[in-house]
Amino acid sequence: MAKMTLEFEGFDELIQRLNSFGKDTHEIAEKSLTKGFEAVTPGIAAAIAPHRDTGQTEGALVRTPHIKWQGTMASVDVGFDIPHGGIASVFLMFGTPKMAPDRNLYNSVYGAKAKRLMRQSAEEVLYEAIRRAGL
Repeated sequence: MAKMTLEFEGFDELIQRLNSFGKDTHEIAEKSLTKGFEAVTPGIAAAIAPHRDTGQTEGALVRTPHIKWQGTMASVDVGFDIPHGGIASVFLMFGTPKMAPDRNLYNSVYGAKAKRLMRQSAEEVLYEAIRRAGL
């Protein structure tokens, strides 16, 4: 699985300002990551669909966001659950000596467009919270 984290310039200052207005920044961060997760997951599902032989790898696609906190850093796993049938996704994305990598699948998880989509979706939630707080 790929971990997606979000960092914004001035983020610490915004968090302090939101905290001073009594806003739950953990909830805002989790909503941001969830919206980003929901934005990129359909693209990953579409990219794995052509590889459906048994459905095991497709079934290992993480479809529910699991937000993890380490101190003040939140992250969400996107992509495939490797221990639960997603190991084939690694070979599909990176290739093998006899098989070319699937760039579409790789880009749907790790590409710049996926990261940009994740970031834009998450920023929408963050900026909406800022607007509501009147900052």
